[in-house]
Amino acid sequence: MLKCACNALFRRSVTTEYNASKILSSGFKSKISLDNLYPKNDQPFKGEKHSSPKSDEFFSGMIPLKELSIQCNRSSGPGGQNVNKVNTKVEIRFHIDSATWIPEWIKPKLKEQQENRINKNGELIVVSEKTRKQILNQADCLDKLRQMIFTAAIKPKEITPEQIELQKKREEKANMLRIQEKRRRSMLKSMRRGEF
Repeated sequence: MLKCACNALFRRSVTTEYNASKILSSGFKSKISLDNLYPKNDQPFKGEKHSSPKSDEFFSGMIPLKELSIQCNRSSGPGGQNVNKVNTKVEIRFHIDSATWIPEWIKPKLKEQQENRINKNGELIVVSEKTRKQILNQADCLDKLRQMIFTAAIKPKEITPEQIELQKKREEKANMLRIQEKRRRSMLKSMRRGEF
C-alpha cells in the first residue's frame, strides 16, 4: 500500500500544490525532513500567542507551516535529467496582512523592503531552486523568509543630543577647511597672474 502511495506521488503533474500538514503527517520521515530541521515549528514560542501580537513584540523565528502555501515546480537550474522529471523548485507564498505570526509593526516595513516579491493580491512569494532536493529547497525558502522578517524587524538607532552636537561640529569644521582651501587656491592663482 505504501508503494502504491509513493507511485501515485511520483505521477503528479508538472505543478504540484500540497498542504504542508499532509507532508508532516506521512509515515516515513528522512533525516532532512522539516520536522528535524525545524522541530516544533507549529508551536508558539515560549507560550506566546500568534493571534494577538503586541506593538513591542518581536518575531520569534517560528513560522507555522499550516499558514503557508507550498508549491513545487520543475526547476530551471542545472541537474541534467533530474530537472526534467522531479519537481525540486519550491515556491512558498502567504498573505502578509492576514499572517497572525508576524507582529503588526513589522508588516509595513516588510512590505516596503520586499515590494518586488509581493503580488497584486498582497502575497509574499519566496522561491528556491538552490539544490536538487525538494526538502532542502523548502528549508532554504523558510530560511530566506525568516531572514526577511528579521531584517524588517531591525529598529533604527535613535540619535542622542550629544551625537547631534558632534555632527554639527564636524560639519562646521569641514566647511571651515573647505573655505580655507578655496582661499588658498584663489591666492595661488592671483599670484600666478601677477596681481599680488
